[in-house]
Amino acid sequence: MIKNISKFALVSMGVLALSSCGSSQKDKPADTTITKTETTVTIPAKAENAPEGVDYLVSPDTAILGKNREALVKVTEAKSVVLQDADGKSTGSELTVKLLITNKSTLDAKKYFSVSASDARLELDNKTAVPGSKESGSTEPDAEASTEAIWKFQLPAGTNPSKLNFFLDGTRVSVGLGKK
Repeated sequence: MIKNISKFALVSMGVLALSSCGSSQKDKPADTTITKTETTVTIPAKAENAPEGVDYLVSPDTAILGKNREALVKVTEAKSVVLQDADGKSTGSELTVKLLITNKSTLDAKKYFSVSASDARLELDNKTAVPGSKESGSTEPDAEASTEAIWKFQLPAGTNPSKLNFFLDGTRVSVGLGKK
């Protein structure tokens, strides 16, 4: 009888061991797959504190200068910011013009030139002209190379630019400016 009890105990322990190791839903680990979702949030600019700006369309956007047509000036961007005093009264605006200036001479010829903002003239809608600021400097690209330049012009209150004139080596080329 002791043999039967020990056999029964041994079989019971085996059944318990097998049933505890078997698969059950509550002992199964949770699904660990993580799904990543990207969301783009656009925060609108605070227009109430930002200065008023105007973008300009330049036509044509390129000018070829020089007696030997060695300078290519491309206007890549033109925009202005309205300047105001503490009372909110307009004191004028500042026009920023971004340029790409290319020296078209060959490495053999090596013609060098300088295109300066202070030599350029911005014609306004009231038929006056203003030079570029001297702080904008001048640009001197190497032969067969291009350089970028940023020129700034101070416009009186109530005026808008109409034309930008470039001068180099006795040549003058104009590009038109109009509000977008």
